Amino acid sequence: MAPRPARLVLSAAVLGPLAALFVSAAPAPAEPANPAPVTVPAIRQWTGGDGTWQLVPGSRIVVDPRDSRELRPLAQLLADELAGQEGVPRPRVVSAPARPHDIRLDLGGDLPEEGYRMDVGAAVTITAAARDGAFYGTRTLLQALRSSDTARTVARGTALDWPTFADRGQMLDVGRKYFPVDYLKQQIRQQAWFKLNTFHLHLSDWNGYRVESELYPEIVSPEHYTKAELRDLEAYAATYGVTIVPEIDLPGHAAAISVARPDLAFQCEPMSRPNNSWEGSDRGGWTLDYTDPAMREFSRNLVAEVAAIFDSPYVHIGTDEVPLRPAQEACPELVAYQRERGYPYVGDVLVEYINELDEVVHAAGKTTQLWQWWDFQQPTSIDPPTRVVVNEWLSPPAGRVAQGYRTIGVQDGPLYVSPGFGAAPGSYGFFDVRTTYRDYPFEALDGVLGYHVARWSDRTQQFAIGWVDYFARRPLAVVADRTWAAPGGDVRPFLDRFDRVGDANPVGTPDPGDLASQIGANTGLLSQAGWTASASDEETAGENGRAANAVDNDPYTHWHSRYDAPLPHRLDVDLGAVQSVAGVRYMPRQDGGVNGKIRDFEVLVSADGSDWRTVASGTFAEDRTEFIVPFEATEARYVALRAASEYGGTNRFAAVAELDVVRAR
Repeated sequence: MAPRPARLVLSAAVLGPLAALFVSAAPAPAEPANPAPVTVPAIRQWTGGDGTWQLVPGSRIVVDPRDSRELRPLAQLLADELAGQEGVPRPRVVSAPARPHDIRLDLGGDLPEEGYRMDVGAAVTITAAARDGAFYGTRTLLQALRSSDTARTVARGTALDWPTFADRGQMLDVGRKYFPVDYLKQQIRQQAWFKLNTFHLHLSDWNGYRVESELYPEIVSPEHYTKAELRDLEAYAATYGVTIVPEIDLPGHAAAISVARPDLAFQCEPMSRPNNSWEGSDRGGWTLDYTDPAMREFSRNLVAEVAAIFDSPYVHIGTDEVPLRPAQEACPELVAYQRERGYPYVGDVLVEYINELDEVVHAAGKTTQLWQWWDFQQPTSIDPPTRVVVNEWLSPPAGRVAQGYRTIGVQDGPLYVSPGFGAAPGSYGFFDVRTTYRDYPFEALDGVLGYHVARWSDRTQQFAIGWVDYFARRPLAVVADRTWAAPGGDVRPFLDRFDRVGDANPVGTPDPGDLASQIGANTGLLSQAGWTASASDEETAGENGRAANAVDNDPYTHWHSRYDAPLPHRLDVDLGAVQSVAGVRYMPRQDGGVNGKIRDFEVLVSADGSDWRTVASGTFAEDRTEFIVPFEATEARYVALRAASEYGGTNRFAAVAELDVVRAR
């Protein structure tokens, strides 16, 4: 055995002069762990590592052969999305051991059904108990790549993520306003981008029955969806983990059906023509006569026909906004039916009708959904069975849950998007993202399946789809964040995340001259953190029109030019450092005011604040939605928007709610 080396012993006298050197040479504190990637919704649990993973031209997507049936189609979809978003050659999908820079998809582990684990190291491994969990892991990966400060990289670390609610999504009213199939598919992708999993289609209303019917072709509107289109749409939705819930609204909201089949409608005036605030209620035929055996047979057949189109586990039968008790008691045929059946209340007849349709849905192997209404402002002696799912819109869901019903929250006010009624803060139908994000409780109670944004199309028939879409963009993301895991609070940091992750990857190239081209146009913006803004002039006496309002992540504040200063006006933004930029996004004032909506504009950039050059110019549409102005990628620290003219009556002012900058890759 070799002798051990002698231990070196230093006396205090010798050590003294060296002590300071030993102290100063102590190991430096460890670098802070990587922060969580920027995503919407936010990742529930994140353990940061050190360094980054990089997507490279040779990156592959690895799927275990045992998981091939469930995960290989997802891997192929991810390969397409990575190539489109990141501009790399389409990754190959293979069954092989993972190498550095690869992405591995696995099924296994003790995780919730929609949960996943994402380990980012030399390779990225996404593990989930089921396919939809793995799908959500791929959304996190795509968003992390989109929002990373360095192109094609993701911070190393581990994400453990799952939703609070099982049902998260939106209701879209395609009955009052027809939306083309391409838009519905874009919404499916957008929902999936935010991990929203339910798309409730309100397929009929007073002015439209939108589903092909072989049984009753006379009721079908010229603008409608064929059965083949709806089956294709459902298959498309399944690819993105989205369940479609079809709704046929009966027996109210039925004027479109009554036009073709007046024999099915109530003849009594109170039920036929409520003539109240409900759009279309003054035209006659609002309510189908649910005391009539022929109408009952029609309803059963129609619901069964719709149920047969979809694989969805749900069929929604509507049943909301039937004229209330005074109108029912003033309708002779309804009162006569009540007495014949021996019901103590006239409202019991509607419940009987609901229960009959529920039997049809149940016989089809599905679950009935319906709107809260049957017991609104009227007594009943019978109720729908507790196997139905109630969409609670007149109140929070807790009360309905206490009655034993499974419930989806879609509360009027905080969760409603109805831009035809109101398109500014404080107006009816305006979803104020500030207050809903901060204050709405999103109660997680047993029996609350989840929450939806309710997008109603009242009074929007003549509006462009892009305009209608605009008012739902942030609300969808708010509901996604809050129903997944976020506790709420100040909406501004959330909106910064929303801007950075952008929209779902587009499919196809929209016409750039069409307003609809702005739908899904955000490919990722820079964070506004650390930005400052200045202006040629600003109004601070008559209103808070400071330039800083244009870069505060609050859509409802704005910069406004000084009242007594003429055009042109200019807003300058300092990004804090030179960055790669490829466009700007201009949001006009959002308070309903007219003055300052910019018409003719120029976009200028500078690296040093002195040498400026124009990179884009043009004319904004006379509209209050936001507009992305792309330009060739360039390096800049300063970005300016110059307003040369406006749409206001005096052609004097300029205003900007938010000015954002598109990240170049």
